[in-house]
Amino acid sequence: DMNSDSWLSKNVRPLVLIFLVVCTVLMIFIDAGTLSFTVEEKWTDLLQLVLITVIGAYFGGRSLEKTKK
Repeated sequence: DMNSDSWLSKNVRPLVLIFLVVCTVLMIFIDAGTLSFTVEEKWTDLLQLVLITVIGAYFGGRSLEKTKK
């Protein structure tokens, strides 16, 4: 990704991570009752699984890349 000339290909992992963290924070506010909106449990479960996977892969992958150098 870093060898590409495209801005998007270099920043797709951080952008996805930021998007998922923002979505999680929004769901926390919605669940806390700050916003009057109902989110089905299946969507919160899906978001939780994707967030754990992305954060684990992002930081785990970055750590692995750094140790290989």
